Amino acid sequence: MILKQIKGIPVAILQFKNFSITSQRYCPSIDPRDSSKLLSNYLKFGRITDAENLFDNMPDRDVVSYSIMIHDYAKNGFHKKSMDLYSHMRILGLAPNSFTIVGVLVGTAGLQSLVLGQSVHGLVVKTGLESDMIVVTLVLDESINNSVLDMYSSLLDLDAAAKIFDEMECKNVISWTTMIGLLIDLEYASDALELFSRIRYGGISHDTVVIMNLISACAIIGDLKRGRKVHAQAVVCGFGSELTLVNSLIVMYSRCGDLNSSRTVFDQTSQRSLVSWTAMILGYPQNGHQREALNLLVEVRLEENFFLHPTMSTGSELSHINILKKCGTVELAHTVFKEIGYLRDVISWNAIINGYGINGDGDTAIALYYEMRSCGEGPDSATYQSILSACSHAGLVDNGLLIFNQMGEENKIRPSREHYGCVVDLLSRAGCLPDAIVFARKFLDGTDPDVWGALLSGCLLHGNVGLAELAASRIFEQDPEGSDHVVLLSDVHASVGRFQEAESLRLSRKMKGLLKILGSACCMGFHMILDENF
Repeated sequence: MILKQIKGIPVAILQFKNFSITSQRYCPSIDPRDSSKLLSNYLKFGRITDAENLFDNMPDRDVVSYSIMIHDYAKNGFHKKSMDLYSHMRILGLAPNSFTIVGVLVGTAGLQSLVLGQSVHGLVVKTGLESDMIVVTLVLDESINNSVLDMYSSLLDLDAAAKIFDEMECKNVISWTTMIGLLIDLEYASDALELFSRIRYGGISHDTVVIMNLISACAIIGDLKRGRKVHAQAVVCGFGSELTLVNSLIVMYSRCGDLNSSRTVFDQTSQRSLVSWTAMILGYPQNGHQREALNLLVEVRLEENFFLHPTMSTGSELSHINILKKCGTVELAHTVFKEIGYLRDVISWNAIINGYGINGDGDTAIALYYEMRSCGEGPDSATYQSILSACSHAGLVDNGLLIFNQMGEENKIRPSREHYGCVVDLLSRAGCLPDAIVFARKFLDGTDPDVWGALLSGCLLHGNVGLAELAASRIFEQDPEGSDHVVLLSDVHASVGRFQEAESLRLSRKMKGLLKILGSACCMGFHMILDENF
């Protein structure tokens, strides 16, 4: 009675709670159906803690109550919890129903466990849930099949997903969207467009997600003609002004080389997001217009102030660094960096320092680092990783070690594994190999193959065969299937004239089926021309 009276009224949650406490205190044998309804309503109104408390205190939990919790956990991203609860339910001997399976499949997809997913799918087939023999309604049957399809799609298993899709008697827009999305993810763009034509002939309505996937397909294969048709279809369907779709159009036109259409879509968008600006900015250097990209970068900072907002830091850093890498000349990027003046923040500084670092100009990178500090902008962890890498590639050992010490002493930033790795690389490249080993053993556990890889590279530069063999053996211990260390060790032997040992190592690598086809390799001032079948 109480449940019927307060159904659908959020304020009545307190009454639900009182009813639950009273019922369990004075009537421990409460009907499980009432408890399940109560559980469902708690979750409906977002009272997860109350739902968990009720579930934990239910004396007779049945498949319905378990299914409700499993489904809610999975739907809200608590995939491990949903699977743990399912395992507990099976241990108790409770057989899942169709609603349980939907939640379990969503949870499996979230965990990206192919083995577990296949096991659950096998159960679906075995119990007949797949063919709607137990499912009460057609919608729920579609839900199960779509969940299985989504699971295999999440795992990028095209063969399994295609089999499920082809065997589905009733496909809805979710089924088609999932399959098209999988084809796009695997870059089978032409197949995705072909599948879309089947939607149109089948009379199935399509939504924004389908249109966006099709736009992505056109971008991947550079099909401007079909891209324009999809754009027109989006307008006809009333999706033309949706921001996520607009952003996809900007990217599509840019990748197809039609910057005018891309800019037209961008300019006609009244509510631009950071994604909109980033898509347009990156479209210019992709088509050889670096200056326009940098001008637009200045414009977004002056007009929209996006990059100053803390929540935009990740996206803005991506934009800065991508532009620096694509602009062709770091000097041009530096000019724009100066132009933005007071709008410069730690992300801007990191981007320009990184730009000079990857171009081998360590001195300018260091000068910018100290200029950054003098301007009152505090370096962060990313700053130090960029500057240490710049020092390493430029051979500036003393500067690098000084800056590494400043990191902890002056700025109170705790070095990470990446920072320690940069110092090992710095010392190794400079020929300070014993110091690099001492440093690695002091600050690292000695099991990181990347650290030993840096040492091995240093041995190649300085012809230290003994240490190279030690480093290669340590790498092999951690990564026995790897092969790059064999090539490096071979190059070390060759660099000191031990060509027989070098050839033996390469042949052993070939015997293991690991030899990659190499063009030409440069070893310490002389060239070894390798036959592609070596």
